This record gives sequence, C-alpha cells and structure tokens, in this order.
Amino acid sequence: MTSEFPLFLLPMLVLNRILKLMTPFELVAISLCSKKSKMVCKSARSQMECKNGTKEFTLKFSLNKEIRLKFDYHPRLEWVFKLECFPKINNIPPGKNFLQKFKTFFRKKEQASCKAAYTRVTNDLFINTWIPTEDDTTSEHSLQLFTSEEDQWSNTNSFIQHLSDILNVSLWTIELHFQDFIREENERIIDFYYSDHENKTAVKSLTLIGKYWNTPEDDEVVDSILQRQEAKIKLKLIMKPTSEFKFRSEYLRNKLNFLKVQHSHWISFDQLLEIDPFLIILNESTFTKIHLKSLFEKWSSGWTPKWRVSMIKYAETVDIDDCFNELDAMGSFSNIRIHREEETYDGYPIEETKTTRYFLRRADGTIGVLSLEGTSFGTFFIFMEVEENVIVFPHLYQS
Repeated sequence: MTSEFPLFLLPMLVLNRILKLMTPFELVAISLCSKKSKMVCKSARSQMECKNGTKEFTLKFSLNKEIRLKFDYHPRLEWVFKLECFPKINNIPPGKNFLQKFKTFFRKKEQASCKAAYTRVTNDLFINTWIPTEDDTTSEHSLQLFTSEEDQWSNTNSFIQHLSDILNVSLWTIELHFQDFIREENERIIDFYYSDHENKTAVKSLTLIGKYWNTPEDDEVVDSILQRQEAKIKLKLIMKPTSEFKFRSEYLRNKLNFLKVQHSHWISFDQLLEIDPFLIILNESTFTKIHLKSLFEKWSSGWTPKWRVSMIKYAETVDIDDCFNELDAMGSFSNIRIHREEETYDGYPIEETKTTRYFLRRADGTIGVLSLEGTSFGTFFIFMEVEENVIVFPHLYQS
C-alpha cells in the first residue's frame, strides 16, 4: 500500500530547507502543480543567497530553441529546457491533477518511456517526462518541452515568465544564431525581446553567433540586428563579417559593461579609442605594433579612454619592450613614473608564456597598466581612483 508524503503540510522552515535541496528541474516541476506550490517555491527562492545564485538565464535561438540555466550551487552543470514544436498538440490529454504531476518525479525511466503521456506545463506547452537526460560530455541535464508551431512564441514567453517568477530574476540573454533564420525572423526576435512588453521586461544582453563567414546578405542582417538591439549589459559578437562590413556608432548607443568581438577586423583603432563599454575584448583584430605604441603615447600625454579595460589580440607579433624603448628614447615618458614587471607561466602542455607589464603613473595619480601576454595578446587596465591606487600600487608613489 502506497502512501503520499505530505510535503505541503510541513512547517514552512522545514519545507524551505527541503526545496533548497531539490534540483532546479524538481523545483520547477513542483511549482507547476498549483498556485500554492508556485508561491511556496518562489518564497524559497526569494532569499538573497538563492536569488543571487542564478549565474545564467539564456534563451537560445538556433535550429533548436533552448532555455539554459546555470547556478552557483550547481557550478559544473547547465540545466536546459529544449523546446520543440509538436504537431499533434490537439491529441494531448488534458493536464493532470496535482498528485499525478508530483508522481512523475518518481516514475522510473522504463515506465516513462513506454507510455506516451504528456503533461501540460503552461498554456499549450507540454512535457512527457520530468526525468532529465544527462550528458556527461557537456555537463548538461536537459528536459524536452513540446508546443505547437503557431503558439510557440507566446508559450515560450509564458514559461520564461514562470521561471522568472520562481527564480526571482529576469531573462538575461538572448543567444541568436542569426544564420539559422531569415532576416524577418531575426528582426522579429530582436524587436520582441529588446523592448518592454506587457508582463515582459527587455532583455539586457545579446550573444550573436554565426557559424560561417558572412555573405553580403548576412552583413545586412547583422547590421539590422545591431541597430535594433538594446543590450545594456553584455554584447558578444561571435560572427565573421565580410571585409566590407563597417562599424556604426548606433550599434553601441547604450553604455555596456562588456563587449566581446570575436572577429574584430571591422572595428578600427580610432573607433576603439572612442567607444565606451567598461570592458572590451577584441579578438582577431587588425591592430599592429604601431597601435600599441600609440596607446603608450596617448596615455602618457594625458588621454583617458571611456573604457577601463581592453583586451586585444594583435594581428602580428609585438614586442612591448621595443614599443616602450622607442618612445622612451623620444622623451615620451618624461613626466611619468614607470614600473616594469615580468612573469613566466608554465603553459603545460603548451610552451611557457611570458607576460610583461608596464605601470605608468601620471602626475594626476591615475595609473595605466599595459601588458603583453606571449607575443600578440595585449591588455590595458585603467585605474582612476587615486586614493585606492596609493594603497594598491605603493611602489609607484614612493619618492
């Protein structure tokens, strides 16, 4: 004779402790059982340590649509809801009651696989098992959700809203594989998620991904996307534009915390000097030794960029000591306090890597740190807080 465990009859303190021990999938499943269960699960997640524990909340648009979650209390795992159109949606039986839903947690895989029963999640979004698929090679746990093609937008957004309520955090990022869609579909995605709608706040980060080198038509799609998007925190551009693609100031009309461009040949050095994300990463750039020398010279002459950190993969082998010595011979650092450091890292199984840093303190107390890792990866850190600089870099202030 089976008996049901009275989960919701437990004292709230004990119930919250149990809910915190559950996996994200188990928590979401319980939250869907009733209005009361949703309220209880949301309450358990409302504590600060739980609320701040969400490290990733991404909606991926590619040939496969996915909602990806990552938490600091499961640091090595990603929790993925895979969304698929299900053409026989009208044949699905009505949603199960609370007890039936809860029992699906404990249904064995053999039983679940031999019975094609579907449970309503939200609106016309369904699931056939709460037993996740585990992929050790990618550290993913995934569940498959099904919906109808005509309602996939609204159903997906409804489920995202439910997750937002439970996790106490809004959707962070759209990962858009733009070459998997025509221009109109890309624009529809951007317009929907990067503006505020009823019951939906605008997404603040965008990851734009292209598998192949762009065609001129792809360049036009990227231009349209970047002019429409309203990212305010992170913008990652993992794409390969043609040599004709050019940077527009409208792409960065909002000040970002983070900008990463994987193939950055379309961003000029003059444009780097003017853009204002806090952290900039430019891989596969067209920059050379001349541009590294220019950063040395500009900082020493009083120029301060709008950004605070830049990381640049140069287009050629660069010797940072040569850059410094050439400018030093010209008297470029006459009013600058200089400190040089060198470190060598064991690069096993690759060869050792040397990093050389130059600390440049100006008369106003601000510090620029230019460094080169290996032969072509340069960084530039700007430290503007003079009082903090005196504590962190005392050797640059001693007479």
